[in-house]
Amino acid sequence: MRHIRNFSLLVLSLLALSWSHIVIADITDLDEAINKAGRQRMLSQRIVKSYLLMGQDIQPDKSSSQLTESVALFEQQLGELEAYSKSPQISGQLKSVRKEWTGFRQLATAKPAKDKAIELINAGERVLALSNKIVQSLEQQSGSPKNKMINLSGRQRMLSQRIALYYSALSWNLEQADLQDSFTQAVQEYDQALHELRQAKTNNQDINAALDKVISQWSFSRSGFQLMQGQNFVPFIIATTTEGMLKNMERITGLYENLQS
Repeated sequence: MRHIRNFSLLVLSLLALSWSHIVIADITDLDEAINKAGRQRMLSQRIVKSYLLMGQDIQPDKSSSQLTESVALFEQQLGELEAYSKSPQISGQLKSVRKEWTGFRQLATAKPAKDKAIELINAGERVLALSNKIVQSLEQQSGSPKNKMINLSGRQRMLSQRIALYYSALSWNLEQADLQDSFTQAVQEYDQALHELRQAKTNNQDINAALDKVISQWSFSRSGFQLMQGQNFVPFIIATTTEGMLKNMERITGLYENLQS
C-alpha cells in the first residue's frame, strides 16, 4: 500500500489533470483532415474508457463529462470530415463509420452496466477500425513524410486512451480472456511508436524537446503498471497519467501539422 500511496503523490504533483479543449472549425486542408480523422480513433477509446470508469464509480462526475464531451466531439468531427471529403472511397468509409457510430453511441450513453461493458468494448473496436481506415486513406492522398508523422503521432493519442481502457477493464474484472493481451499490446505499440517518432528526420527542435518530455513521462507512467502484478489496481492513477500522455501527444500532433511541407 505504501508503494501505491507514494506513486499517487507523484502523479498528483507531476501531471496536469486536464486535457486541452479542442477548437471546433471546418476542415481546410489535408493535414487538418488527417489530424481530425486520427483524433476520431482516440475518441472511440476515450468514450469506452470513461464508461468503464463510471461503472466503477471512479471520478464519476469527471468521467461523465469526458464521455459527454467525447461523444459530442466525435459527432462534430464526423460531420466535418463528411463535408470535407471529395473522394468516393473516403465518403463510403465515412458512411460505414456513421452506421456503426449510431449503435455505439446508444450503448455508450446508457447507464453503465457491467454486463454491457464487453459489448461496448467490442463496438468501440469496430468504430476504431473503421476510423483508422479513413486516416490511412487520407494519408495515401499525399504520401508525404509530414502526413505520415501526423498519423503516427495522432495514433499515440489513441493508444494512451486504449491503455487506460484495458487497464480499467482489468480493474473491473470483466470476463473476457484477451483483456490482458490487449493491454500489453497497446503498451508495446505506444513504446515502439514513441521511439520511431523521436528518431524521425522531419522533427524540428520543438518537436524533439516535446517528445523528450513524453519519453520521461512514459517511463514514469509505466512504473504504475507494475502494481498490476500483485493485483493492486489503481485506475484513478492510470486515468490521470494517460490524460497527461494524451495532452502532450495532442500538442505534438499539432506541431507536426504545422510543419512546413
